[in-house]
Amino acid sequence: MAPSHQSRSDAPGGVGYSDPKELGGTMPDHTAENILARLSDLENNPHETVSPYLEFNVEGELYYFTPGGFLYRRAPGTDEEGGFFCGYLADEVWRYEHAKKQKG
Repeated sequence: MAPSHQSRSDAPGGVGYSDPKELGGTMPDHTAENILARLSDLENNPHETVSPYLEFNVEGELYYFTPGGFLYRRAPGTDEEGGFFCGYLADEVWRYEHAKKQKG
């Protein structure tokens, strides 16, 4: 069974896997693991920022966050939202990012 995209508690560990919706399975995504680990390290990377729906390219793949800190990798050759669910930022990290934006 594919993990739910609605609840953080349904995701196994919250990091580093991809869920291709059309395949219904999961596979490792080491690039996503690295993205989430870097952004979660607030002590060593306090100036990293996360913006919902702002796409960024890592190793030739396009990634983006949705509100709430959910990381997706865009499906190749598409311009639409969706694609592969890769994990999420912990609530503490997402709240920290949101608070930084509120302060300006």
